[in-house]
Amino acid sequence: MPLTADRVLTVALDLAAAAAAVRTAADLDRGVWPGLASLVGGDSLAATGFDGRPLAWARRGASGAGHRATLVIHREGAEACVALRRGDREFGDRDLALLRLVRPHLADALWRAAHGPAPRRLTTRELAVVARVARGATDAAIAHELGISRRTVGKHLENAYAALGVHDRTSAVVRLSSS
Repeated sequence: MPLTADRVLTVALDLAAAAAAVRTAADLDRGVWPGLASLVGGDSLAATGFDGRPLAWARRGASGAGHRATLVIHREGAEACVALRRGDREFGDRDLALLRLVRPHLADALWRAAHGPAPRRLTTRELAVVARVARGATDAAIAHELGISRRTVGKHLENAYAALGVHDRTSAVVRLSSS
């Protein structure tokens, strides 16, 4: 039985939220695949992520036989593929339209599962602190120059390290200068 328009919207929004929360391939199993199956009525799926890793998911008691809909996603020279299966009926135009609607969310989720989350841009203040670190300034000198506490300088550096994926001052400066 097809979902009502209100229910389709709710399931699609839940799927988009689950896709936005993906950090690893295991996150796909917890929220994305069940949401996708609910949206278009799939019983199981087989996928290949952007890293070439095979992925699979099935509802309890689902068989591998039946009708299939395939979604191929291209990004930055790589390809991912999601193939949904269901046994009771063919995938119709509405199902395929819904798959196209959620394709960008699936692409982002599969990309993060393969490559990790995209780095966050530094805030203006974090950039100012790291720029002063690059000039060789101490935390005390940076605090004085910017009119903030040394503890706040440390917090800005901590946040900058996390955003840049590094653990120290030197690596932060090198990473920032190479990007």
